[in-house]
Amino acid sequence: ILQTRLNQIQEYADVHQLKLNKKKTKVMSFNTSRKYDFLPKLTIGGEQLEVVDQTKLLGVMISNDLKWNQHIEYIVKKARKRFWYLRRLSILGASTDTLMDIYHSTTRCLMEDTAPVFAGALTKTNCEDLEHVQKGAFKIILRGNYRDYNNALEILDQETLEVRRKAISLKFAKKNFNHPKMKHLFPIRKNNSTRRGPKFVEKWFPTTRAQNGPINYLIRLLNESWDKKL
Repeated sequence: ILQTRLNQIQEYADVHQLKLNKKKTKVMSFNTSRKYDFLPKLTIGGEQLEVVDQTKLLGVMISNDLKWNQHIEYIVKKARKRFWYLRRLSILGASTDTLMDIYHSTTRCLMEDTAPVFAGALTKTNCEDLEHVQKGAFKIILRGNYRDYNNALEILDQETLEVRRKAISLKFAKKNFNHPKMKHLFPIRKNNSTRRGPKFVEKWFPTTRAQNGPINYLIRLLNESWDKKL
């Protein structure tokens, strides 16, 4: 079936005089079964496509095990490289407010990009790795006034990244629920005449990892928000 679809895509491209970049076209297999695991052989224009375990799609590292370790490692490494701006400006005597603006616009935004996609599936280690980046930034910003992370959060009037991810994801969920083309992703519980219990129904998936995917995470956030209104 997949090969048939690829052939149709190639035919469409040929008709409309488009050229597919075979080097940038990858194949990734999502298969939880070890007994029936195999590498798919798919081609475009007679050229076999490379099978990969992970790839970057729109700035997000996707792995065939559906874990976010590679993505977190990628953005943590990229975020730390941007500490150069903070260190340089700190040496030049920039104010705390200026350094915070730089941190928000160059580093924190990177770690929160596409947060609703991965926020619900992060491990404790993933969360700690991200918080450690913010901790490092606060050390540079506060210089000799840095005591510990919680104290820095209070002095700078900031929230942990975990709290912010949850708020960003909830805002995203509400926005999509109110969008006519996305509302179907958040089914409302039938016979929702009582004010007790969840308002939205989580989708069922055969695996725990899929069950904790972004859609159900957003649904859980909506239900928590709904409960707080009661």
